[in-house]
Amino acid sequence: MNGIAASVAIALSLSPSFSPAQVLSVTTRLVEVRVVIQDKQGEPVANLTRDEFRLFDEGHPQQISFFRIETSRPGPFKSPHLPPGVFSNRVEAASTGATAILLDALNTRFTDQAYARQQILKFLQGLNEGQRVALYVMGRGPRILQDFTSDSGALVKAIASYKSNVTGSLEAPLYDPALTGAEHFESWLGELSFGLYDYYGDDRAFRTIRALIAIADHLEQLPGRKNLIWVSGSFPISLSWSSVSAPRKVPLGNREATPEFERAALALNRADLAIYPVDARGLMAAQDYAGPITRPELRNPDTSEFANMQMLADRSGGRPFYNNNDLTTALHRAIDDSRLVYVLGYYPAHKDWKGRFHQITVEVNRPGIDLNYRHGYFAQPDEPADTWYRERVLDSALWSPIDAGTLELTVAVRPAASGGMDLALQLGPHDIALQHKQDKWECRLDIWLAQLDSKEHQLKTDARTNNLALDQPTYERVMQANGLMVLEHVDPAPEAKLLRILVRDVASGALGSLTLPLRRLTQQ
Repeated sequence: MNGIAASVAIALSLSPSFSPAQVLSVTTRLVEVRVVIQDKQGEPVANLTRDEFRLFDEGHPQQISFFRIETSRPGPFKSPHLPPGVFSNRVEAASTGATAILLDALNTRFTDQAYARQQILKFLQGLNEGQRVALYVMGRGPRILQDFTSDSGALVKAIASYKSNVTGSLEAPLYDPALTGAEHFESWLGELSFGLYDYYGDDRAFRTIRALIAIADHLEQLPGRKNLIWVSGSFPISLSWSSVSAPRKVPLGNREATPEFERAALALNRADLAIYPVDARGLMAAQDYAGPITRPELRNPDTSEFANMQMLADRSGGRPFYNNNDLTTALHRAIDDSRLVYVLGYYPAHKDWKGRFHQITVEVNRPGIDLNYRHGYFAQPDEPADTWYRERVLDSALWSPIDAGTLELTVAVRPAASGGMDLALQLGPHDIALQHKQDKWECRLDIWLAQLDSKEHQLKTDARTNNLALDQPTYERVMQANGLMVLEHVDPAPEAKLLRILVRDVASGALGSLTLPLRRLTQQ
């Protein structure tokens, strides 16, 4: 990798429309628990007070340090307009609450695809006005078919308008900014003709873990309850571990699953993502014929996935839906769970931060109600600041077609007088752990600028760590303005098509990424 020639940090605003939310950064370990409480009719239970809740960590009572109520009210929304040459990883959603649907082709047999697609289409056609939903699909990797929108027509069109005779290729790039959402979906449908479920075999678990990490990182910045409706025919990963191991050094490119499990647990913890596993197989017959057509055997249905689905839901705060032909009810239930949410925050009294799973129990002194919340968390240590770990995280994010959003990143591009392109990287100031040392505010930023060709082969990556030290006046301007800005320069290779920009704060682990269409930018 080549070092970047120069890097300058300044306090400057790109656009007044980008004003980052006031996110409180603390050094103590805070655990948030979002609790959905409904009566026997499925209606939200309102007007509960802090004193009516009791919270336990591994059976030990905890003091509820803060308490608030979040409500999700559909309403009109207008997406901000970005000027030409400006790109952002900011996800626009409702003020509180976000629901994303993941249609998983990688782990679903082709015979179940039509049913799952039909049910999702039916659900999207019945969306209430103002309800904002995102639609993701997963073939070889995750893709955004349509990010958050309240336009049900756009969602329906994206999933319904495709050509049935599309032929795909396992060598086709996962991300092409020239394609529309519907065209991406057509490409994904083409992948299905290769029989991804059988083609990838054991590799499905590895790809699934990385997809969940990418989605969690993409959604983490959103406020309120975050729901992921995961429609799939099988769920090859589990959250049933009693602990996750501490990060350890492995060779870059090694496909060992243990480090990915550790990162997945961390990403799901930080994003507080409630998973709603939905079985794409629908209602299962009591018995069915299987085996060779010449000698079929009558077998019981495979229900081994049910326990795994239950565990995914319990440990994340979602609900499982299986052995049911009415999948639209499951999809609506996830949105309904965001109508009213109680948020309990506490600082665990224990000192055990070695990766062990800690059971959370919430009690409410009121009869006739149903509580749904995540039943625990992995008490993981801080992410290492070692170079090998940082490179592993950035390398994983480099190949994800879904932008990471734990660090808000906006990039303005303009031609450089001496050739190439100048980049102004605007970073959300409250996503960076600026540390006060003597009379300076310091931070360390890992920045990668990776150029890819039309087949997403890595041509060149400029990488360096920027050690920034701001005096007090500059620090105050950064916090009052729209963020910290870092200036970079890139000289595109002749065959480069995409530029992947990754920025990671070493202290907090916050990561932001963007994909820029180099060919289009060089033609402007």
